[in-house]
Amino acid sequence: MARRTMQQTRTATHRPALRRRRFRHDEYIAVDLFSGFGGLTKGIQDAGFTTIMAANHDEYKVQVHEANHPDAEHWIADLVDPEAADYHSARDLPAADLLVAGVSCVNHSQANTIKAYAQGLTLFGMEDPDYEARVTRSERDRATANCVLHYAQQHRPRLILVECTTGLQSWGPARLDRPNVGDGTTYRWWLKQFDLLDYNYTVLFLNSQFFGVPQSRNRGYWIFVHKSLPMPDMEHRPVSRCHHCDNDVEAAWTWRTGVPPTGIVEYGKQYEYRCPSCRLPVVPPMTPSMAALDLSDLGTRIGDRPVKTFKDGHRGPFAASTTARIDRCRQKFADFPAILMPAKGVHGSERLLLQPLATQTSQQETAILSTGEALWDESALALAVDNYQGAPRGPGEPLPTQVGSETLAVVSSGVIPYRKHTVPAVHAEPMSTFTSEQIPGLLTAAGWFKQNGPTGTETAAHPVTDPLGTLTARDTTALLTANWGPALSQVPFDECFYRMMTAHEIGRGCGFDVDFRDYAGTFRVWGTARDQVDGFGNAVSPQVGTWIGARLRAVLHTQQDRGPDLAAAA
Repeated sequence: MARRTMQQTRTATHRPALRRRRFRHDEYIAVDLFSGFGGLTKGIQDAGFTTIMAANHDEYKVQVHEANHPDAEHWIADLVDPEAADYHSARDLPAADLLVAGVSCVNHSQANTIKAYAQGLTLFGMEDPDYEARVTRSERDRATANCVLHYAQQHRPRLILVECTTGLQSWGPARLDRPNVGDGTTYRWWLKQFDLLDYNYTVLFLNSQFFGVPQSRNRGYWIFVHKSLPMPDMEHRPVSRCHHCDNDVEAAWTWRTGVPPTGIVEYGKQYEYRCPSCRLPVVPPMTPSMAALDLSDLGTRIGDRPVKTFKDGHRGPFAASTTARIDRCRQKFADFPAILMPAKGVHGSERLLLQPLATQTSQQETAILSTGEALWDESALALAVDNYQGAPRGPGEPLPTQVGSETLAVVSSGVIPYRKHTVPAVHAEPMSTFTSEQIPGLLTAAGWFKQNGPTGTETAAHPVTDPLGTLTARDTTALLTANWGPALSQVPFDECFYRMMTAHEIGRGCGFDVDFRDYAGTFRVWGTARDQVDGFGNAVSPQVGTWIGARLRAVLHTQQDRGPDLAAAA
């Protein structure tokens, strides 16, 4: 269905559930505000909650959500502005055990923050916290957080989960010493209101790349629990390899710097994970961007792209800034056969294919730059070496979650990682352990070799046509007769290949089970690439929602197990 134009006047629209929900006495129900494509809905569904109502102002996103969650009722409405023709108050939505809300963060740029605070405009005046139509669009988005308060005041759900960018913590009037940063007073006022409503809270700072999502996405998660319930255990302890202790450990989430004045909290800068025994940093399991990419399609040869004349007089297949970015990438990543790069010439950062994707926004911003050599073919086979993943995987199967102690190889015209300043192993040498920070190369392998003895001569080499031997937890498999393909530095600019990431790759990179090559996914989506990318880029990672939702549901089970008298006494 075509999207509604901005000029059309619309009213709030209620859409009954497409399929009658089956009620059960032990069912925990949820309401999803600003539901979008339903990342949180899917996450808490997998954790055992049933969403009975979802609301969003965007008709297209509601239709997609409805197609994937037909048991839920929906509102297409503006939940923020009481003066809007399509306004519907969050207070009028049904009561639930759990309220989830992906608070809007599209326009929370520092530029918009400066504009709002320079005019003396704030989200919540201490006297009057209601939305005011005169505020900027950035302030309007922030008012979505107030809808959570409205719902909590009316219904007192036992549990609340709010997701937003970590910059939420700096909301407030501009600091005198840093006019481009809020002082956080609005944020602290917002938290205080939940305390007055009898909620305890905790804040989680998590990156989706540690939950099986091939994307580095730093987000904050605010957990509010009614004071009649115990607080859940929300410590994230991913099993990680500590090379100092030579053991797999439950890593401890650890601050490095604390929350900065900007409120921005990111993995690797403000926090990290450490071994609970030796207290040294460890790297939790993560999923490489390769898991989201269709590497059978490398795009178009740059020399075959049409030449354009741009406003600045530059002539070429790309704008001058993009051309310069490609040249810089070819110099900086001279030894790589392919990288992911921002399509915009100024913003963003490059990523190796064995690193998670950069944070996906609502726009199609990422491109693949490669030598054009086959990075993945139908005869490729991924070997799981020196890890606990089990069996080898073919090219049509998703890669396993990558851990710090894991080594993967790809046999026959595939991608193989190797450490910087080292070479791939041959003959009886085992391949090096690699992490997501290491370098992918190209190889064609004639055979494989298992080293199970001290000299390397205890077992025989095999051609790649032979089936692999049993892969145990400590097997070491080397590839024989490896020939490396060309790197970016060895291929002229016009001979490189370039294409944008597709909508289904972005969907997969955001954690959605979309159609992929010959694989039929469970998530239904349609529409233009622009609309799909907007939906995926603004969505909450479902896998993180599942992890949090499971811990919240355990709290309700705990109360149920204690019995009504003990629960009431708590």
